[in-house]
Amino acid sequence: MGKKKKSHRQKRGYPIGLIIGFESMQINIWKVFSERVLIFKVRKLGRKFENAQKSHLYHFFEDIINDLRPIMKEGIKSILLVCPLKKDYASLFLNHIKSHHKWLILEKNINSASFQILHGSVRDLEEVSSFIQTDQYLEAIGSVTEKETNRIIETLEKRLNDLENGLVLYTLKEIEEIVYSGGKRKKKFKPLSLIPEHILFTNSFIDENPQKNRIHRLIQIAKNRQIISKIIDSETPAGIRINQLGGIVCFLLVKSDYEKKIGQKIIDR
Repeated sequence: MGKKKKSHRQKRGYPIGLIIGFESMQINIWKVFSERVLIFKVRKLGRKFENAQKSHLYHFFEDIINDLRPIMKEGIKSILLVCPLKKDYASLFLNHIKSHHKWLILEKNINSASFQILHGSVRDLEEVSSFIQTDQYLEAIGSVTEKETNRIIETLEKRLNDLENGLVLYTLKEIEEIVYSGGKRKKKFKPLSLIPEHILFTNSFIDENPQKNRIHRLIQIAKNRQIISKIIDSETPAGIRINQLGGIVCFLLVKSDYEKKIGQKIIDR
């Protein structure tokens, strides 16, 4: 009896951003990872953009926003809108956001996203794989991710400078203490006393760490608790700053004396 062949699943790497491809009658939402691209959603308009009534477009764009909400909660907020040349589909969607969801594009809001419109076509895996090799994509994704990470770093710096209410942790052990304090199994989770705003890693910290499985377990359990973990390219300004702090950092705002005591206990151990 022959040996079973081992399945070789292609690594997807860490999340970078989203590509929303607009075509005449549908949109394709792609999740972009450091190692590959995966389709997330295909949403059909049911008619051509040019023939759609304003009310139909309104509901279509609202459906797209609802598609984006769970992804943004995971911390993916760099979004490229790709549209055929001489078509205004992506502009219509961005105008809808400006009119009905302004919070999504506020510069200083850590919960907002960064958008940019590009011209091209990403109808299938072959097209999107080719598209992400282009100079216009590489320049645009660098720009939107920098805006996104800069907002996070601004909040981190505020916590670092807030000696009274800011709490910043720099070790895997300290962060695990907070995240695991209410249990590790999703079905048996208890409320956390301290809830991190973000857990940040650089890709070089993870790549060079002999305890990768431990890190990925922390990221998964944090995700189950809806805590945002983000892996940032070490060569970006945000990545350089995080590496200055050791390559891993977790920050939060403590709101009571009780929370401050818990935070101080973790630091003192």
